[in-house]
Amino acid sequence: MHFFVLAILPLTALAALNGRCTGDLATGLWKEDGICITTTNCANRGGKTKNGACPSDGDNIKCCIIDEDRNPCGVSSYCTWTSNTCFQGGQRRTGFCPGLDNYSCCRY
Repeated sequence: MHFFVLAILPLTALAALNGRCTGDLATGLWKEDGICITTTNCANRGGKTKNGACPSDGDNIKCCIIDEDRNPCGVSSYCTWTSNTCFQGGQRRTGFCPGLDNYSCCRY
């Protein structure tokens, strides 16, 4: 019987389309609420983009935040991950934010 050793090498963190922002520049709100989407999708939703926060993705994929300045689902609202608690016990609203079911709008 032969045994083979498989070396596991550290991999550069990859941020996937519709995934969390994970790059070195994904700090603060960018890491907390940011989503890696196309620059067109972000612009169409009134979001702000940040370079270097979605590593190894294409040039048209950037970390995007859609915050209270945009109010995506009504006054005092922002897009965030469903694993995050909504500010001030706010309510979740679907269909207003980009991405999949794990990224939605909080209205407080």
